[in-house]
Amino acid sequence: MAHFRKTTSIPCSARDLYSWHGRAGAFERLAPPWQSMKIVSRKGGIEKGAEIHIRLRRLGISKDWIARIVDGIEGTLFVDSQLKGPFAEWTHRHAFSEVDSDQCQLTDSIDYSLPAGKLGALVGGRFVRSDLERVFRFRHEITRNDLAAWSDFRRYPRLKVLISGGYGFIGNRLGNFLKAQGHSVSVLSRNPRRGDVGWDPEKGSIDSSALNGFDGIIHLAGENLGASRWNDRLKKRIYNSRIDSTRLLVEAMSKMDHPPKVFVSGSAIGYYGDCGDRLTTEADGSGSGFLAEVCEDWEAEADLASRYSDRVIRLRTGIVLDAGDGALRKMLLPFKMGLGGSFGSGKQWMSWIALEDWIAAVHHLMLMGESGAYNLVSPDPERNRSFGKTLASVLKRPAVFNVPAPILKTVIGEFAEEGLLSSCRAEPKGLLESGYRFLYPKLGDALRLALGRI
Repeated sequence: MAHFRKTTSIPCSARDLYSWHGRAGAFERLAPPWQSMKIVSRKGGIEKGAEIHIRLRRLGISKDWIARIVDGIEGTLFVDSQLKGPFAEWTHRHAFSEVDSDQCQLTDSIDYSLPAGKLGALVGGRFVRSDLERVFRFRHEITRNDLAAWSDFRRYPRLKVLISGGYGFIGNRLGNFLKAQGHSVSVLSRNPRRGDVGWDPEKGSIDSSALNGFDGIIHLAGENLGASRWNDRLKKRIYNSRIDSTRLLVEAMSKMDHPPKVFVSGSAIGYYGDCGDRLTTEADGSGSGFLAEVCEDWEAEADLASRYSDRVIRLRTGIVLDAGDGALRKMLLPFKMGLGGSFGSGKQWMSWIALEDWIAAVHHLMLMGESGAYNLVSPDPERNRSFGKTLASVLKRPAVFNVPAPILKTVIGEFAEEGLLSSCRAEPKGLLESGYRFLYPKLGDALRLALGRI
């Protein structure tokens, strides 16, 4: 039987930490972004007898894991044991102990054995140990961040929040964070699940009556910009998916008896167009190009919600970094193969933000941000060539390749010009002035978290 143990100081009481683990969304928050995991079913939370059935996928192979809570002391610990899964035996003890009035210790202790006895331990023991260390470094980092947010905002009211695009890449992660912070979250969806609200922006239909009672709406829905090569039809879908859906939401708010007090709407730093080396803040006007036009019209529709909501917040988001999806995931394969490098001249600025900072910033603004536009980007943008070198360094690979601009334009089309070769050196001036403190302002730290290299 092998043993693994990790202890970390967390900025909260032991009871707060225990309660956080029992909330909806907390388990999902601890899932590493580089692993594919699906919750098949769950019964209960962290009380004795609760069960969870998850499906892990690695190297194209799926493996079911069923665990049950077999012991626990409220506010102090809970223990889960594997009923079915990849281990011959697995018992995981989560313990929470007080240090002082505003700090406690989290200790994860695992006793496990691999299939095939001594042979399994000989063949896979070192890999499993390394994987556990990697996973629990990530889990403890996220736990520390989330409990710090809980401590910072514990005196703010818990809100009832509706998210459009809530099953997408960042919407899903945001929803889990908000649930784990004690907020109530529903999703505005074309295929609503239990507790969701139905709509179909293309048909102009929405269940307006079901929108009453929400304190905030976070609108993230929109066609994926990089799903395929741009043509007139796709560009129309990209435009309409944002403009029409925002218009539909605002019209629905106009009919509500109690519209939400805060309306948070997506946008992007594409609003500024190609800015070269010029530093841009929220005070700058819109630029030129298709994406700038989309963002300008998108924000104009969102601003109309100010007739009904106390605050309207527009999120001008940069490149969101996470290994689970988005731009970083698309980059990983060539960089892991040692084929990474730069695009075009490599001098263009990339304004990026760690997904964990994006989530925390949206929460911060939802609770205390004033109306207006906010650049959701790190305060430390990187040129494309430097970005590639940092990513390669984290992956311990070279970054010597360059893809010339003409080739990118030929292969990818118009999106290459606006999405890969365009330069935007955006500053998060509004976010910093609002009091937000970045968790991962440096690119290397953000990549190490996302890739499990911390």
